[in-house]
Amino acid sequence: MDPRKLEIFLKLLETRSFSKTAAILGLAQPSVSASLKALEEILGQKLFERTPRSVTPLPAAETLAPYAISIVETAARAAWAVGQRPLTGEKITLGASSVPAVVWVPPTLRLFHEQFANIILKIRSGRSRTIIRQVADGELDLGLVGAPPEDDSLARSVIGRDRLVLLASRTLAKKIGRQPEAPEDLLDWPLIMREEGSGTRAAFLTALGRRAGDLAGRMNVRAEAEGFGPALALVRESFGAAVVSDLLPPFIDMKSLVALELKFFEGRRFYLVSRRAGRPSPALAALGKILKTTAPKQESAEGE
Repeated sequence: MDPRKLEIFLKLLETRSFSKTAAILGLAQPSVSASLKALEEILGQKLFERTPRSVTPLPAAETLAPYAISIVETAARAAWAVGQRPLTGEKITLGASSVPAVVWVPPTLRLFHEQFANIILKIRSGRSRTIIRQVADGELDLGLVGAPPEDDSLARSVIGRDRLVLLASRTLAKKIGRQPEAPEDLLDWPLIMREEGSGTRAAFLTALGRRAGDLAGRMNVRAEAEGFGPALALVRESFGAAVVSDLLPPFIDMKSLVALELKFFEGRRFYLVSRRAGRPSPALAALGKILKTTAPKQESAEGE
């Protein structure tokens, strides 16, 4: 039985959508339909009930699923063991919020490529909330985010920590004249806030605690920036200061900038997020392990 057809079947069972399955696996939708039809002919059983609006698994699909997982995993392990490479064409999709995308995705992918040169990696960057949803929906295999997922179908591991700092131009910092020692001191600063759904924004508001609503309403927020890049550009122009991770300054030119410590912020965790259902391929499992070893840690990370 062709492991590739079974892989397509399993993804369809997970997504319940021909279009999503095709997009995730990088196939044309007719190819997904043809693969399923061929598998059904081999088995002599219909696996899904198809309507224009839905794809519903039949009992035969639920019966086949554990055997399909075993066959796909065995084939992948055999290919890796014999040739130190996965099945040709295997794809892994990784989503990362702005901090991990800059700080530890690049070294992780370099190490991963040394072991799995034939894997096709698709990287997406976005808000933590969006990345979490896409992992739950099966659009991403793994997610790196700065906020904990609330979906019980997702597994999570703490892989690193950071603290928040106030990033400002030296010109603006000199004009303000003093470092923020308490949340109230931020009222003196023009601020560039991150967008809704950003893990950094959520962590900042959490750090303000019970006074978040009152203080946020009184702060001089000059702009909301979607992503770290636009926020950094506004900071360089002295348009405002931005609350960012302390992991980011080493990766940017700080010649005209300063990172001011926010002592009232105790730190946050970063999470590696995956679906609980199913078993990862050898390559996907290896990627998860590498991510855990390359993530910068301010203290020992632990699973949750």
